Amino acid sequence: MNVQTTIRTETVHRPLFRAPEPTSAPARLQQSHFRLMVVMMLFMLVTLAVALRLMQFAIFGDGESARVSAPVSARADIVDRNGVPLATTIKAWSIAINPQTVLGDKNQLARDLAALIPEKSEADYRRILFSKKKFVYLKEEAVPALVARVHALGEPAIMELRVPERLYPQAALAGHLLGYSQMVADAKGKEELTGIGVERFFDKQLSAGETVQLSIDTRVQAALESEIARRIAETSAAGGAGVILDMRTGEVMALASLPDINPNSHAHYSNADMANKVTQSAFELGSTFKMLTFANAIEHGVLSDFRQTWDVTHPIMIGGHQIHDDEPMHRAITTPEVMTFSSNIGTAKIAELIGEDRIKAFFRELGFFDRTSIELRERGAPILPRDWGRSTIMTTAFGHGIAVTPLHLAQAYAAIANGGVFHPATLVKRKPGEAIPGKRVISEATSARIRQLMRLVVLQGTGTNADAPGLRVGGKTGTAEKVVNGRYVKNANVTTFSGAFPMEDPRYVVVVVMDDAKAIKAAPGVQSTYGFKTAGWMTAPLAKRVIRRVGPLLGVRPELNRDIDVSDLMPLILEKKVPGKNAYE
Repeated sequence: MNVQTTIRTETVHRPLFRAPEPTSAPARLQQSHFRLMVVMMLFMLVTLAVALRLMQFAIFGDGESARVSAPVSARADIVDRNGVPLATTIKAWSIAINPQTVLGDKNQLARDLAALIPEKSEADYRRILFSKKKFVYLKEEAVPALVARVHALGEPAIMELRVPERLYPQAALAGHLLGYSQMVADAKGKEELTGIGVERFFDKQLSAGETVQLSIDTRVQAALESEIARRIAETSAAGGAGVILDMRTGEVMALASLPDINPNSHAHYSNADMANKVTQSAFELGSTFKMLTFANAIEHGVLSDFRQTWDVTHPIMIGGHQIHDDEPMHRAITTPEVMTFSSNIGTAKIAELIGEDRIKAFFRELGFFDRTSIELRERGAPILPRDWGRSTIMTTAFGHGIAVTPLHLAQAYAAIANGGVFHPATLVKRKPGEAIPGKRVISEATSARIRQLMRLVVLQGTGTNADAPGLRVGGKTGTAEKVVNGRYVKNANVTTFSGAFPMEDPRYVVVVVMDDAKAIKAAPGVQSTYGFKTAGWMTAPLAKRVIRRVGPLLGVRPELNRDIDVSDLMPLILEKKVPGKNAYE
């Protein structure tokens, strides 16, 4: 049987490019590699396209838009010693528009914007909308309600932006201390950093996102500021200042300069408003220097027997000027009485025994020849005598002819009361176990005697109006004529109280200063100054109020059965102080 076989020929069309058939494991692996390569090529092309587009925006895009869309690092917080925020950065709203992309009726939009944001007129908005600009702010720092109303206009060219804004949640509290920091352009368009306070000093750390924790306590700060403001109102003073210092660590617990400023609106203040009276302004601080003179004299053995008497019955004539006492004594007075009665004559005689070299050396040890090292750029230089002759030696002993900042004085009082060690003041909270910089300026024995004298002044001398019950306050008053442009202003005083508490184991120094406070009559809640404008009547009562408020906040409880022992000095006060009658400086 013959079987006829028919062979059919077919034309097979193969693709020009085809992946190999996965007939085996190596073939399948090759196919996977091929597909992965294709995906990677597509991804690279997309990435390249995006990069080119971004480059186009960078080179040809609108400068304002680029500035707004650039990422901004959040400025770190400033907090007090307990973590309470003093300065922080929030995301605020701003409203902007691109006039080139407006879709609606520009004239109608101008009317709507003028109604919602009346800072500009309808004509102003028309000029903006018909301009060739590509980016214009309509409202910076806009409230959310306004943003919502503008958004409801439905114009896609309007942009609602979230931008970083510096906020000071405590408003004017510690305003001079916190300050501000910003970049400004000069006439040539070059930007430079400007500002004041902590914001300016710690700008690099804050810009890098490092939180700055200060030594101040907002509760103590608020009490200090409110009491100074109250006293300014009572006495119609030109201003006031105060600082509270931890004398063992140098930490500033509060620092106030009034009238105050609100950093949230710092652009509204003048340079004079911005001046920090505590760290920047040098004053003649009067008889508060007498305590420093006594410390120097005791340390060098000039004052060894406190029963020694001093003839203060006649003024001292020197260089055509007269050194006299405001309340003349018609007898010789003991060493403790020189201090409690605030005798200029007695102090001048003691200073002459100390001598020029030792007085200058001690002032230098206390930092009076240099600016303080506090963490602020606003640090005033002391104003020192040009000639240290006999007259200068005598007058600087009671705080005339030399001017320092209140912070200089606070550091010095801390040193003579804390056992004799000078600690530079700091605005940064000390860490547990941190080494505290310091140097010894007087012995512990000298410091112990100074603490007795400080307490005696408040118990029997010029500072009785500073005696806060149970808080064992010690200190010294100081009154000096105000100096303006190098000249003394008659009938205008700078009055100071510089002291510490509790005196049996002192922890805190308080310095308060009043600028040109006026005599006042008695009123509900206000004690009369009996026509006097001296520190014993102007500033000592302020110190009392401040210490009564801040003592418990700082952990010092009023205790009526505790005090420093001054029994060996009390018999040497032959004429007792009668509050409300005597008006010693």
